[in-house]
Amino acid sequence: MKITIFGSSGRTGRILCTAALSRGHEVTAHVRSPDGIADLDPAIERVVGELSDSATIARAVSGSRIVISALGTTERKPNTVLSDATLRILAEMKAAGAGHFAAITSLGCGDSYGQVNSRLMKLVIRTLAKEIWADKDRQERAIARSGLDYLIVRPGGLTDKPPSGSWTELRSGDRMKGKQMIARADVADYILDRCAKLPFGDDTVMLV
Repeated sequence: MKITIFGSSGRTGRILCTAALSRGHEVTAHVRSPDGIADLDPAIERVVGELSDSATIARAVSGSRIVISALGTTERKPNTVLSDATLRILAEMKAAGAGHFAAITSLGCGDSYGQVNSRLMKLVIRTLAKEIWADKDRQERAIARSGLDYLIVRPGGLTDKPPSGSWTELRSGDRMKGKQMIARADVADYILDRCAKLPFGDDTVMLV
């Protein structure tokens, strides 16, 4: 099937592009600059544009059955970078008839703050990264209100380790002990496994 990936030049997005292609999917990557994924397989279609440009977003999602967002930001000042981009993507998906949306946010978003084990991470979410998490919350609310079939994945701390092939799913109220870390490659595999079993069923999952 055809899958469109936003945030494709980021560390998780690059893995998603390569993994989706290896599973036989037709992959379209929306990028600000083709240089960001110049080293990836040329079979990946590149659509170059800003996240503020609805025309290139529309071109990227055209013909896709599934759209995946691996968008992220490091902007600590009040902003709506992620939520604004997500709203544009959702609007163009509806116009194009693309019905399934998966997005990577973070553990600690929405009602999962109490499921964060690390006191340090809780402090970071409340202070240094407060505005990042606030916009991720807005992003999640936009997805939940979209009317599209969706999957929100809230991973714990992301690592660049090789895939382990295993993970733990947590949903609202579930708790676990120990470190809450997961390889980016495992997050990509989890999402692509779920893509093979549509619909997503309007699901929100914490992944560690």
